[in-house]
Amino acid sequence: MYVLDTNVFIDAANAYYAFDLAPGYWDFLVQLFDSHHAVSIKSVYDELGEAGDDDPLMGWAKQYKQRFIAPDSRVVVRYQQVMKWAKDNYEPPAVSEFQRVADSWIVAHALANGWVVVTHEKSAPRSKRRIKIPDACAALGVECLNPFTMLRDRGMSLAMWVEASVE
Repeated sequence: MYVLDTNVFIDAANAYYAFDLAPGYWDFLVQLFDSHHAVSIKSVYDELGEAGDDDPLMGWAKQYKQRFIAPDSRVVVRYQQVMKWAKDNYEPPAVSEFQRVADSWIVAHALANGWVVVTHEKSAPRSKRRIKIPDACAALGVECLNPFTMLRDRGMSLAMWVEASVE
């Protein structure tokens, strides 16, 4: 099972898989959700909501709100482990930011459930001022990959069929 970071949704919607240009991408995400191959979490849903109700991405997320799950007791226990690791390895401002955003909860969900984290974030292991999801995952034994690897692993292919019209 994959657990998707906020940037998987935002980057796709704003850059390369806009709803009007690549609806197949969004249909594929729904298929991953419906087949229990992917989820996201309530904290990610909340971050998406920061754009406002008129944002197309938030409109899409509202349709699939049930796929953004809340933490259970196992996740809360793992969250404490994630935050202890953060406090032991990073400066207080980095820990505060990591705690404020969805990142720490994404890692905790993955750790508690044996899931794979999907994010666009890149590792920065020497940084003490910002905690990157891939570094937290590596330290805690959680698999982490980028969205394109997930899409290839799940067999996604976008094809465009255009009828030729020459006038």
